[in-house]
Amino acid sequence: NLAVSGNYKIDLICLTDFKSFHFSLSVAVPIEDDDKIVGGYTCQKNSVPYQVFLNLGYLFCGGSLINPQWVVSAAHCYRPQIQVHLGDHNIAIVEGDEQFINSAKVIRHPRYNEQNFDNDIMLIKLSSPATLNSRVSTISLPKSCADVDTQCLISGWGNTWS
Repeated sequence: NLAVSGNYKIDLICLTDFKSFHFSLSVAVPIEDDDKIVGGYTCQKNSVPYQVFLNLGYLFCGGSLINPQWVVSAAHCYRPQIQVHLGDHNIAIVEGDEQFINSAKVIRHPRYNEQNFDNDIMLIKLSSPATLNSRVSTISLPKSCADVDTQCLISGWGNTWS
């Protein structure tokens, strides 16, 4: 379980003032003081139904549901066993509509490099398929790279202040 002391509201955060570059997938590299999404805002509840929360204890990681039984995430979030929270908004409380599914298999990219974070991607196979509904759905995967300057949405959990 996520250990949170005190009274906290930890909602899903969105950042939309982000322009695409020539990368098909971008992942954040962990650095000191990286717990902030400056310029972000609290996402409207149920507005990012493919966003999942990975219960790693003290570490905040997320991912995207790519089909009812598979999640894509960053390899630096790897643990041999992961509990995946689907349909979550405020991760500090149980809201009642979440799905909690354990991993059956966690697969890091075979050439993931912990020193420079090259190939920072992994797949998580869920032990049972997610139930798709208004709070939980799969992300639409692109057929090609987005054009330069296309507005993109980034979501995750963190602080919006510095």
